[in-house]
Amino acid sequence: MITHDISTDGRTVWVNSVDGLLGRFGLQGIDIHRPLSEQRTQGECLHCTHGPTTRADWDVFVVKMREHFRIDVPKKYMPKRF
Repeated sequence: MITHDISTDGRTVWVNSVDGLLGRFGLQGIDIHRPLSEQRTQGECLHCTHGPTTRADWDVFVVKMREHFRIDVPKKYMPKRF
């Protein structure tokens, strides 16, 4: 498992590692990126969306963070709007 930090402002959730942003869940999309050290050769996005997010999208974010990085994002980080 990658050493990581999860933070939120109640609307957006960020998952960061020492190698940069791994995941972000916001009002206008999901960003799940490869670590910076891999982006030059393999590209940035692992799972990215560009549109208003829903409660169902939160579940996708949680599953994809586990799938790609074995990171569990606890329910306590789910945006307050849900």
